[in-house]
Amino acid sequence: MEDQQFNPAGPYEIGSDVWPGLAKLAEEAGELIQVLGKIVGVSGRDLYYDRSDLRQPLIEECGDLTAAIAFFTETNGLGSAVDARARQKLALFRHWHDQG
Repeated sequence: MEDQQFNPAGPYEIGSDVWPGLAKLAEEAGELIQVLGKIVGVSGRDLYYDRSDLRQPLIEECGDLTAAIAFFTETNGLGSAVDARARQKLALFRHWHDQG
């Protein structure tokens, strides 16, 4: 197999100058959604139908998405505005949880 030629990053890729990290953000969000769908599908149990553990993939995909969000917001100059919004939303989620 031939070595692939180095190509500059295309739009939305890490290293791009057009919304760098957007593609990785979408990829990681999709991977987390897959795990969440499995958890919902087994009514919140840690084991999937094939007996695979869902807790570890949940941890990994939450971490991966958190990193992708941090990279994307930092690299695209959105960090402080997104952080402020996240603090507001987290307070609301905590309120809902306490009321639940």
